[in-house]
Amino acid sequence: MRLLGFALALLTALAFGLYMVPRRFSGSSSSTFSTYMGIGVALTLAAPLLWGPGAFVLRGFLLAIGSGLVFALATHLFVLAVDRLGLSRATPVKNLAGIFGTLFGLTILAEYRGAGPWLILQLVAGSVMIALGAYLIGGIGDPGGQPQGAERSQAAQGFLWALFSAACFGFYLVPLRLATPLGTNFGYLGVGLGAAAGLVGPRLVAGRPGGARRDAGLGLLSGVLLAAGVLLGTPATRLIGLSVAWPLTQLNTFVALGAGLLWLHEFDARRERKRLLGATVLTLVGIALLAML
Repeated sequence: MRLLGFALALLTALAFGLYMVPRRFSGSSSSTFSTYMGIGVALTLAAPLLWGPGAFVLRGFLLAIGSGLVFALATHLFVLAVDRLGLSRATPVKNLAGIFGTLFGLTILAEYRGAGPWLILQLVAGSVMIALGAYLIGGIGDPGGQPQGAERSQAAQGFLWALFSAACFGFYLVPLRLATPLGTNFGYLGVGLGAAAGLVGPRLVAGRPGGARRDAGLGLLSGVLLAAGVLLGTPATRLIGLSVAWPLTQLNTFVALGAGLLWLHEFDARRERKRLLGATVLTLVGIALLAML
């Protein structure tokens, strides 16, 4: 069963690393793409109801819907970040979600309540290393000269959206944790409904999303991959524990880098070799430190 847990965690990393690749092939607006993503997420997260009744608790279900609304905001912000930075540069910043999640766990959920100073130091050190790795990867693909004002402003916006996305992805599990004893299947359904409301609702108010069938299909595929990562990650944490599963899923940074290099051609690996090596070492050490908490 432990081997199955490792396999599920690695599949989660694969899904989380690839789910925004379809965006790079879509010509639709960010709001339209997010709308179809929301539909894909909702349909996929509703699927577990087909093989288990779960336990319905109204208060917990409403919290799960709230979790889905935060999830929707995180998803749309990441779409905006990818539009401005590309997948390779936006993903490591978005993956600071794990750090935000740990901080929210400490402050809101009172996790590690009896933690000593060394544990807090380990948390800070791991977080700083992952942040430095994200900073290094964020410079990949920059032009050699001084960027123009418009380009600099666009990159700054992209980093800001990715950082806000990380904060939201780190927070969305908090209301879901407070939703117990809501059954897992109904929890997924609540998150899916909240995500659909947050991603589809605003676009419907403005008018039908429209767009080409190909773009709609790409958005749906992106949403299905994102939700598949959520569904795969949950049993992985049960089988091998959160402290092991979470670092493995964070390897999606390197999946996204591989897609950006081999598929999307977002940067030249030979020119960025030193930066990539430094970022890889820092990120892996940071993940290892957090895994030992």
